[in-house]
Order: sequence, then C-alpha cells, then structure tokens
Amino acid sequence: MNKYAFLFLMFIFSYYSCSSADENELDTPEINNNDTPVAVPPITELKAQITQNPNELYLTWRNPKTWEGGQIIGVEIYYRPIGTTDEKKVNTLQSGEGYILKLPTAEPYSISLVAVDNLGRKSERSTITASPSSTGVPLADSCTYVLIEQFMDKNKGVFWKSPKNKIPDAFIYWQQAHAIDVVLYSYERIKDNNPILAATYREYFERWFQNHGNNYHHDNNDPTGFSNPYTDDMCWIGLTLLRMSEVLDDNKFADTARRLYDTYIITRKWTDDKGTGLPWNNENNSNGRSRNTCTNTPGCLMAAKLYQKFGDEKYLSDAMTLYQYAVKNLLKADGRMEEPPLTYTQGTFGEACRQLYHITGEKQYMQYAEKVINYTITSNRCLRNGILRDEGTSMDQSIFKAVFIPYAVNLALDKDADNTIRQNLILFLRKNADVLSANLNRGAYPEMYCSYYWGEKFSGGVASMGAQASGASLLEGVTRMDLALDNH
Repeated sequence: MNKYAFLFLMFIFSYYSCSSADENELDTPEINNNDTPVAVPPITELKAQITQNPNELYLTWRNPKTWEGGQIIGVEIYYRPIGTTDEKKVNTLQSGEGYILKLPTAEPYSISLVAVDNLGRKSERSTITASPSSTGVPLADSCTYVLIEQFMDKNKGVFWKSPKNKIPDAFIYWQQAHAIDVVLYSYERIKDNNPILAATYREYFERWFQNHGNNYHHDNNDPTGFSNPYTDDMCWIGLTLLRMSEVLDDNKFADTARRLYDTYIITRKWTDDKGTGLPWNNENNSNGRSRNTCTNTPGCLMAAKLYQKFGDEKYLSDAMTLYQYAVKNLLKADGRMEEPPLTYTQGTFGEACRQLYHITGEKQYMQYAEKVINYTITSNRCLRNGILRDEGTSMDQSIFKAVFIPYAVNLALDKDADNTIRQNLILFLRKNADVLSANLNRGAYPEMYCSYYWGEKFSGGVASMGAQASGASLLEGVTRMDLALDNH
C-alpha cells in the first residue's frame, strides 16, 4: 500500500467515532491560560438523529474553520436529562464531525458541544435538545437514511452511484427511478408521524423532477425533459412519475408521464408476424430481437397505470397488446421472463398482470402474475441459499431487486391472489429481510451499507447505490407489508 492510500484509510477510519471506540479519541490538551483573549469559533449545524438502536442519538455538526492563532483538534460533548443538573461529559475529545451518543434512558436531553483548538482554548457551547427512542427506529428508516445521506445529491434530488460521488458517473439515469421509489415508499410510511422529514422528502421529489431524474439526454424539443434513446429507460422513469402523482396527489407528474408515453414511447412500437412490441431503443426498429423483456414489461405496466389514471381506452388497448407480445414471445412455460431470469423483469411483468386483472376481472392475468412471481421465489435460478441471489455488481444489476420487491409486496397483500402463494411470499420476504438485517454492520452507521448479496456483510471498498437501494427497498417493503397485515 502506498503512503497516500494509507493516509486516506487512516482518515476514513478516524472520521466517525462512538463512545466505545478508544482508538478515535483524543486527549484534551492543557489549557493555555495566557492573558490574550482569543475567540475560538463554536461548532455549527449541530443535529441529533435517533438511530435504529434504543437510547442512542447520532450527532452531526460542522467544525469551525482554522483561524488566526489556532485550529480545531476536536470537540467536548456534554449531556444531561432536561430538568436536572446531572451533566455528564464524554470522557475524551472527539475528532471528526459525527458521534454516536449512547444514553442511559429515552428522555429529553440537553446536549452541548464545545470546540477545542490546538492550544487548548475552547469555544462557547452549542446546545440542542433531543430525545432518543426507547425502541430505536425501524431498520428501514436507517437503511433509507443511509441511501439518502451517502448517495443523494440533495441539491438536485438525484443519486450518485458511490458514496459522496467518490466515483463520478454522469450517466446514471434509469436507476434514478428505483432509488427515488424507495424514498417515496418511506415518505408514505412516515408522513403522518414525522411531518418535518416528510416535507424534506417532498423537496427532494420536486428537485428530482426539476432535474429530470438526471437525464443525460437533452433534447431542446422535448417539453417533458425525460425523453431518451432507450425506450426502457423512459418506461421506468414514467412509472416513477405516475407513482409520484399517486403518493403526492399532484397531477403534474402524471401529466408528464402521459406526454412522455404518448410522444416518445408508444410511437416506437412496430408490428410483424410476432405481434406488436416496443423496441429497446430508437435505433432497433428493424431488429426483432430488440423487443426485449426489459422494455415491454414496464411498457405494459405503464400503459395499464395510465389507463387507471386517465380512463382512456387506448392505454388499456396498448397494455393488452404489449401483454400479448410478452406472453407469446418472452414468457417461458416455467414462469421465466428472460434468460437468465432476473428479478426486475419478473416482478414488473407480474405487476402488469396483476393490474390488468384488477382492471378487467379476468383471472388469467392474476394467474400469470402468480406464476412469474412464484418462479422468482422458488427457482434456484433466482436464489442462493434460499434468498434472492446476487445478480451482479454493475449499477444496472445491483438495483434489479429494488424493482422486484415493491411488486412482490403488492402481490403478497392482494387478497385476490392465491392464498398459498401469498403466505409463501410473505414468509419469503420476511426471511430475506431477516438475513439482510443480520448482515448489516450497525456499528458503522451512517455508513451502514448493504452488500450485493444479502447473505453476506458489506466487505468494504466502495459501496454501491444500487445495492443500497435494493436493501432499503426490501426493508421498506417488508415494513409496509407487516404494517398492512397488522391493520387487517
């Protein structure tokens, strides 16, 4: 290892600390009692957030910049229960700008931080009041928080592929749909009991929309801002726009999805002896092989959802046409939608069929939904040790499971589905969540990253936004499922 790599690792290792991490703690220097008063700037932006663990707060702050005569070397942390004088001090000086404060009880605390410079001089206190949770928050909250804090460009509402954009990539587009979907599900769950966080999430949704989901293809003639050479990319984005409209009760998202579909998606369809289907991109209209699963399954689902939103029969006709193309040319007898079978297309076709069942009442659609979803949770082609397998480490592959999970949960909660399949699906999803939960390094929070395979701990290196979105989608989905089952 060269010296620069060594220094970088040492920096990362020391950035976050907790009360049990002695190697990250600093001794407070002797105070210099000279007669020249020097104003040490206080820390700023002090915040406290409950974690997934009971009686614990994650503190973050901003250290003062260097100033004439000194520089920050750490902070002192004080805490006391509100209404008492029983103040405690964390017994060592803390470096960095984050600290997990373990508290004896779940009650309101006054928490103060004091900056200390290299000459032992101290700033005025910065103080907040905060209360830990007696039970901790759902692990879904923490996993989604990591997705947002580590992978989102909050100024734009879009996501990087690596934490804090360590490996810049300007060409992440279709994955933006599934990452923001996780936040949409979280928003639905917390909006009533945490309105402040919900309002922040709404700002992210608006920024995502205004920045066109990070669309790298810019066409000045496109009023939607979301058109793209790849048809499947537009379908995934369109589905998320429709979901935003449902969750936020704002028609501008659905109107944009409709215009995107009418102008740039369905206009690419073409027909031959195999039927009518959508091509993968705008350059494949003469190549039958281009009418693939990852384009026609979200295209079918998007058409079905547009029909449900706007009631225009042309959308239902399109959905049935694309469904027929998929059944005739893409669906295998055993329930595979692709070779190799991949979770995202299995789940998407299953959801398209489920929606068509609820539109038409025709049982064949539900039977196909059950078949393709059940294949995914029972076939060794999709599993490893009884849970969903690692489908690959690319940005495309790592996010596939984030697409499957919400649709699998929808089927698990659908009382019109076969009860045996539902019960097996509920147990399967819970098992996956239990395995993932057991393999999350909670002590690394907020750098609590999901592995590509939920049966293994994150092994270090550069974490993946796709893997984090898939894990967060699982925990959000199972939490949504369990809450719905508990309420019925």
